[in-house]
Amino acid sequence: MPESIVVFKSGLAEAACSAGISREKAEEYQRGATLGFAKNRVYSQIENSGGGRLIIKSKDGEEGYINKDSVNKMLSSYVDSVSNGFNEAQHFAAVADIVNLYGNSTKVLTHPDKKGSHNVKAINRFVAPLYENNFALITGKEIVENGRKIYNLELMKLGRLEGLFVEEESKKFHCNPATSHPH
Repeated sequence: MPESIVVFKSGLAEAACSAGISREKAEEYQRGATLGFAKNRVYSQIENSGGGRLIIKSKDGEEGYINKDSVNKMLSSYVDSVSNGFNEAQHFAAVADIVNLYGNSTKVLTHPDKKGSHNVKAINRFVAPLYENNFALITGKEIVENGRKIYNLELMKLGRLEGLFVEEESKKFHCNPATSHPH
């Protein structure tokens, strides 16, 4: 398996908060949405694109796509957001606005596929601001022949988000006491 490549952009909170999220948009994320609203909104965007998938771009110009399968995956991952202190409605509101969230996102992490699939170039994590110190962590899978499929969204508070990156960074420098020998 290839060695892990971790890219972390410093000043995460400052970069994400400078995205200029409007008060109305922040209130929309806080208020939440229904599952039906989220599904209908994103499905109609996909259908209006003229194909089975919708191409979207991050703030950094990183292209990705969503389709109905990836939307269903994002909608079903509400449990992760709930375990992070949000409610289902807030998660659904974020999924309903995935096009805008991805458009305001910044890529912060890249690593190989943990399953070692030869069809997957890398797993990419993007962060988009929601409101206050709350963010959407968006995951994309770079598939060799199909491009980057956006397939997961999880709401996180800043502290949990920073902890995730500290954890990833520490994996690069893992020391196994059984194989380490002092000089």
